[in-house]
Amino acid sequence: MASHEDLEILSFLRSEAVSELKDKRGGEVFLNLKTFSSDSLANFSQWLDSSDHRVVAGLFGEAVVAYGVLEFASTNDGERIASIKELFVMEDARSVGVGECLMDFLVNQAIENKVIGIDSFALPGDRETKNFFESQGMVARLIQVYRPIESGNDKT
Repeated sequence: MASHEDLEILSFLRSEAVSELKDKRGGEVFLNLKTFSSDSLANFSQWLDSSDHRVVAGLFGEAVVAYGVLEFASTNDGERIASIKELFVMEDARSVGVGECLMDFLVNQAIENKVIGIDSFALPGDRETKNFFESQGMVARLIQVYRPIESGNDKT
């Protein structure tokens, strides 16, 4: 588990994650939604203090090279569900098992909290993320579509 002592490195890793997201299809819109806050220090501080969140730092040797954020919520019928809100591994540390270790930890946290399932997201065209989640036994349950509307040029 991560702690408040990890805030600086977590914020750095999140800035790397945001930088990657900007270049992916759908990333710019995702980062502009009200549900996303770019204030990493405030986000991590809140998540670390919240009983509905788990923050984990992923290590390669002694270096923190990854992080994950798990959020618990209740469904309409009173069950609990876990959502991986953020999961990032630095590019140089991919394909060495760090992401898999993070997923194992997050899934175990979900199981311990008696959830009915765990979900996350992958941006369209992000084959690497999609393949990673599928290798972890996750499948699509929702496909969200989007069409930009240019002012005055809508042809509908």
